[in-house]
Amino acid sequence: MSVMRSLGKFSGKMGSNKEFISGVMEGMDPRTVADAVNENADFMSGLMKNLDPKAMADMVGESASFMAEVLQYVDPEAIAQVINQNERILPRFVECINPNVFTRSAGTVFTKLRYATYRPPMFQKPGEAPMDDDE
Repeated sequence: MSVMRSLGKFSGKMGSNKEFISGVMEGMDPRTVADAVNENADFMSGLMKNLDPKAMADMVGESASFMAEVLQYVDPEAIAQVINQNERILPRFVECINPNVFTRSAGTVFTKLRYATYRPPMFQKPGEAPMDDDE
């Protein structure tokens, strides 16, 4: 067996270990990760289609402070693109996360939808001006 194949096999085992991945995530620079996500939304969309939502939620839960910092820098449109292309994964993903995490933001979105003061840009009618959050 070649050295590269042995190294690849070892890397694969390490890369498949939840504890290892969580530790790597904690040591990463959140701004760099956010920039990579922003610049590779199509790749992230494809990746999400193949991820186990429960494993993702567990990993996020174990690296919550890292993910919270990452989200400060992530382009919301890039994340929305990923979620819109993977509509089945979001409900399963949210089911695995502590409900308190999304309560506040979900309440805001539902209120805006209920009073028709919010329409994501991709769902605006042709020629319709974007609505301000304060309308």
